[in-house]
Amino acid sequence: MNIKIVGAAVLGCAMVVGCGDKVAADKSSGEDVAAVTVNGKTLMKSQIDADVEAVLKAQGDKIPATQHAYARQVAENQLVQSFIVENVLVAKAKAEGYVVTDADRKAREAEFLKAVAKMPDAPKTVEEYFKKFPLGEERGRQEFENGILIDKMIKAQQAKLPAQDYTAEAKKIVDGIVSNNANVAKSEADALAKVKSFKAELAKAKDVPAKFAELAKGNSACPSSSKGGDLGEFTRGQMVPEFDKVAFSLPVGEVSDPVKTLFGYHLVLVTKKIPAVEAKGDAPAAPEKVRASHILIKSDASKPVPKLEEVVERLKKQGEGKFFREFVMQQLGEAKIEASENYKQFLPPSAKPAPAAKSVEKPANAAKKSAPVEKPAAK
Repeated sequence: MNIKIVGAAVLGCAMVVGCGDKVAADKSSGEDVAAVTVNGKTLMKSQIDADVEAVLKAQGDKIPATQHAYARQVAENQLVQSFIVENVLVAKAKAEGYVVTDADRKAREAEFLKAVAKMPDAPKTVEEYFKKFPLGEERGRQEFENGILIDKMIKAQQAKLPAQDYTAEAKKIVDGIVSNNANVAKSEADALAKVKSFKAELAKAKDVPAKFAELAKGNSACPSSSKGGDLGEFTRGQMVPEFDKVAFSLPVGEVSDPVKTLFGYHLVLVTKKIPAVEAKGDAPAAPEKVRASHILIKSDASKPVPKLEEVVERLKKQGEGKFFREFVMQQLGEAKIEASENYKQFLPPSAKPAPAAKSVEKPANAAKKSAPVEKPAAK
């Protein structure tokens, strides 16, 4: 089982945070505050800010400028969550007497390198990974070690439970997929028959666009049904290939034959064609466009039937994940965790926020103030 710490994998992600005895000044306020304390170990606000900056810097231009504030908040949330969960579990593992051996390290290194092998710029060795760790080589090594320790404890705890046989549950899932697939053919046939009946009605209509809009409003499964099936103008490639091909080849005012896509069966009515325009003077070039309406009748898609052993393995992993979550929640409930007002949302239900944040005055020779950390707009 590969244990991950609250969204930030100990082995594969830099969004984890450590703690230290030294306190750095918070540049935005002139003082530093204790954000979270776990079993006597404190995470300062300045440490969070510094680590967030390091994580975002490592991302470079991968984050669009419009998403910087949101990315900053996500990083901060993950850093704080990781600090809490990791410190609680590491303390528990050490109290229980678990230790990391050389054999444990070698096994985890092999597992880690295999897991990241297909990622862009994947490290060839764990030493390479540590050297590139955004929060520093020492932090990278410590997080790697903590991950092994936590994983070892979880496996040992889970081994104490009675073995669970998922075969019967897996067989039920596989049989359900097979049964569903048997009904799909009938579902598709019904959808096609319905679309053909609409095509026949439209062939008799005196006002095809009006009749098409009426049928779309009463029957189409697309949100565009409220507009009579009107999709507005679009260029090549904006629709799925099967739909795209018909829309750009169909004459204006003509209703298509049934068109099958991954969404179901469609009838298409092209209402306007706009030719491509070449660039001229200050006017830019414009691609060919069409305006079309459609009626969509959905049909269930058949699903691939997985092997029984694959489903058993998936259920086993789900069971392991459930055990891990419950174990973590139990340990969080037993740990002594405090948080300042701005971080109390990260406390487990049984914990209470600290009555007041601790502060450390900013040294006289500290750097000039920087802009405060941005917060994302409410979603």
